[in-house]
Amino acid sequence: MLNVFLSILPIFLLIVIGFLSKLYIKDVKVFWGFSDKFVYYLFFPALLILDISEANFSGADNFHPIMATIISTIIIALIIFIVKFFVKIPPALFTSIFQGGIRYNSYVFIALSQSLFGSEGVALSGFFVAYMIILTNIMSVLVMNHYGTGSKKNLSSAVLALAKNPLIIGAVLGVVMNILNIHITGALKQLFLYLANAATPLSLMSVGAGLIISMHIHQMISIFYTTLLKLVAMPLITIALVKYFGASGLPASIAILYSAVPCAGNAYILARQMGGNHEVMASIITWTTLLSIITLSLMLGSVTV
Repeated sequence: MLNVFLSILPIFLLIVIGFLSKLYIKDVKVFWGFSDKFVYYLFFPALLILDISEANFSGADNFHPIMATIISTIIIALIIFIVKFFVKIPPALFTSIFQGGIRYNSYVFIALSQSLFGSEGVALSGFFVAYMIILTNIMSVLVMNHYGTGSKKNLSSAVLALAKNPLIIGAVLGVVMNILNIHITGALKQLFLYLANAATPLSLMSVGAGLIISMHIHQMISIFYTTLLKLVAMPLITIALVKYFGASGLPASIAILYSAVPCAGNAYILARQMGGNHEVMASIITWTTLLSIITLSLMLGSVTV
């Protein structure tokens, strides 16, 4: 467990550095705005293409671990709806609880996959991203359309936007190159390495710069409930499913890691656009991010798969 904590610690120190930059550097928000675009459209896709195209997936059981994360996500969603049936929750607050419970931070997920499991971990995380970005975004848009008070989104336009997602495109390109045995070599590979190496530190510092430390005392029960679902219930359900399916090795570890990472930062943007409770959403993102260093260490450090 200590080894896991020490492996995770540098990741969270980068997040802290990003948060401190927001406090002490004037106009740094403009920098992070440009940095996010480079990370999203260039650096992370380069990392995924490079590592997935060179990975060896022969003999790995990827199906059952991915199914474990899909099923655990659906179970958490059902729990959230069942609780709503018994407890009166304002619609806008419900949307924030829902997003906080099922969405994951792909930046933290990929960065931790690299830190803990190297290039093979990044390659496998790309598979999970390709599946789970689609599932969690469609579920979130459907719930926001029904319960949110803002502008509605056409589901087909949301699906089209997902098809243009650079992380999905990078993962798919990497898979195609892997199948066709196409390798990046020479000067081009060195370029991809430079781009890929920039992805992790910049993305994690950007996560920190986006954190909003706010308590919202009158809504702390909802924030605590959502944090418990995301950081404790989902990974425990995933661990149980992984063991039930008999999955093991790196794919099983990546599945558990996926389920234990904090909520996605772009959940805040969706909450603002579609009439969710964006203040509570910001608190959920912040507290799941800060507390996940503890829960991730416990979940990954205490489980042998």
